[in-house]
Amino acid sequence: MKSVLVTGADGFLGSHVLRDLTRRGFNVFPMRRIDGDVTKSTTWETFPASDYLVDLAGLTFVPASWQNPTNFVQSNSVSTSHALDFCRKNKTKMIFLSTYLYSSKLRTPIKETDEIDPANPYALSKLLGEQLCSFYAKQFGVEVIILRPFNVFGSGQNLRFLIPSIISQAIKGDEISVLDIRPARDFVFIEDLLDAVYKSLTTDLRFGIINVGTGVASTVEQLIFSLAEVIGRKLTINSSNQERFGEINLTQADISQAKLLLGWQPKWSLSDGLREVWRDTQGNKVL
Repeated sequence: MKSVLVTGADGFLGSHVLRDLTRRGFNVFPMRRIDGDVTKSTTWETFPASDYLVDLAGLTFVPASWQNPTNFVQSNSVSTSHALDFCRKNKTKMIFLSTYLYSSKLRTPIKETDEIDPANPYALSKLLGEQLCSFYAKQFGVEVIILRPFNVFGSGQNLRFLIPSIISQAIKGDEISVLDIRPARDFVFIEDLLDAVYKSLTTDLRFGIINVGTGVASTVEQLIFSLAEVIGRKLTINSSNQERFGEINLTQADISQAKLLLGWQPKWSLSDGLREVWRDTQGNKVL
């Protein structure tokens, strides 16, 4: 039985990865905040050697990164460096979850080889993490697959994020308030990301940078209309037409590399994913 160390196992992505890999028969070692500070080398010395590492520890909320950019850059890059050193010492294959790093000026769909231009301090910290991954792969032979998820959503996501916020409002009534209905995003359901992580663990590929999206972009307005269809109610949109600082107006992934290198492609549409999250919220009575 192959073993997998999952850092950030108490976060949104981590909790889902933990569930999925356990279900698939891996021996999973979950590492949570209470298990130590991942920016400290002494913490990594307490972690068990494993065949694989899915590194999900770190700071993630984009608006917060503008408030404390130094903390984001330092915390995320240092923890990634320790993760890679752990892999070097234990001959562990690493899956690094990155983010959208591309220039806002590019035509879509976006390829992995397109221009990089981080739009916020969080994205900058992930770019530094990717550079560390590339260095360790080249200089130390560490096997690393870098996944660049586009806009991931699923059950258990923090209400600070767009889709949980909209669903939470829909639970309470028919009026949905958002900053701006115009930005378009490539929304990828958590189950599809989990499948990409699994395929990254089991592929013979030693290094790769791979987009994880659907190849379809939906505006915030279209997202709300899709949710209305799912729940069978008309939703009224109240938009303040306020553009968020550093906003990227359109993200849409070219996923040909994922298909070619991993044999992966999305199975969930936006509506199907929303239906699953809505069903979960009704069962749990809370988001």
